[in-house]
Amino acid sequence: MRIVNVFKVSLLLIAANLIFTSCGKDDEKEPELVPDPIEEAIEYYISGKVVTENAPLSGVTVTTGDATATTDAEGLYTVTVKDKKTYAVSFTKEGYMDITDATAEVTGSATNRSIVTLNVTMSPKGQTTNVDPNKETIATENGESGVGESTVAVVIPEGTLSEEAEITVTPYVPATTSNTNAGTTNEAIAMSNIAIESSKEITTAKDVTLAFTSKATDSSHFDEVEVYKKAPGRAAGDWTSIGNAVYDPITNSYQAIIPANSTLNGEYSIRVASSKTVSASKSEVTTDGGIKSNAGNMDAIMNYSFTYEAKGGWDYVGSISADINEGMAEMIRSTIAAQEGGMSGFYTISKTETTNISGDHIFYYSSKSVYVEKEYTFKVNGSAVTVKVQHYIGMELIYKNEPSTVHSGGTIG
Repeated sequence: MRIVNVFKVSLLLIAANLIFTSCGKDDEKEPELVPDPIEEAIEYYISGKVVTENAPLSGVTVTTGDATATTDAEGLYTVTVKDKKTYAVSFTKEGYMDITDATAEVTGSATNRSIVTLNVTMSPKGQTTNVDPNKETIATENGESGVGESTVAVVIPEGTLSEEAEITVTPYVPATTSNTNAGTTNEAIAMSNIAIESSKEITTAKDVTLAFTSKATDSSHFDEVEVYKKAPGRAAGDWTSIGNAVYDPITNSYQAIIPANSTLNGEYSIRVASSKTVSASKSEVTTDGGIKSNAGNMDAIMNYSFTYEAKGGWDYVGSISADINEGMAEMIRSTIAAQEGGMSGFYTISKTETTNISGDHIFYYSSKSVYVEKEYTFKVNGSAVTVKVQHYIGMELIYKNEPSTVHSGGTIG
């Protein structure tokens, strides 16, 4: 009996030793470490919305350097870039004015996988007008018409041209880089730009009148309006003032003179005096508390996909601080829209990334949308009119992929 008991004890000791040895081997297993493709590949995104006549525009080709994208049904696009610098971005679509001078800056403080927003408005090309040198012709974006019957009119007196020519007039919204520098500036900002193209080079023998129709309905008008010209092929910022535009209550339009002996072809900009105050940049959490725990598991998780969001676009804050008619209010809103890149309203940008999570690691992330607040002030019939807007200018992605032993248990931000 005693021998049997000793034998049983021996077996128990052997079993215990095997269990202990087995547990020791599991405890000694090292976490599987794998590379994080997000950390290894540095890239940034230029995203935004393209609209036309207050509607999204699909099928627009967006290009910067070797990167290209096409806008979707909502007019949204994203192009991927690699460096922190200012990028020239072009937008093209058959039947619309090309945009070749838009810019977007990835600043030196940008975090990896962050987003910079750039919104633009593309304008349909105007119809062609045949100009007979033996009669006065009024060319508009809708062909030959009258002053006040279209957005813009070019009044060409009899004898201005030496021979017959075809002229195309296209009003368009300039691609303006949204001002995000905090502070107040006084400047003339574009209500609209106008491209005049002709079938041949034209030097005018007489003064030509350039008229821009007001949307106001009671002779309300901006106090200070000026017209600038950029000759064909000149640099984007190379504009020259050709004089003030005077409000004409009879035609309800702002009119300026293109003097005789001028080259008619070129781009013109109708600008109104304004004061603009920009706040310091602010941020708000867009995606909060995203987390994937691999704590306690020594095997890595491969190709883990996650989605984060950013806000884009701009919109008004409150109402216009003046008692003006709706037409004048719409004039002000369209002028602000020309500065902010298109129609008002916010939109959401979604991005999906893929990473690897090492064994016994925890991956977690959040995103913050960055915005500024702006205050525009104009003079209308001698009184100040103020409008406030909020504009989302980008997004920061914040993420960590770290051993569980250093995980704090909270969120990041």
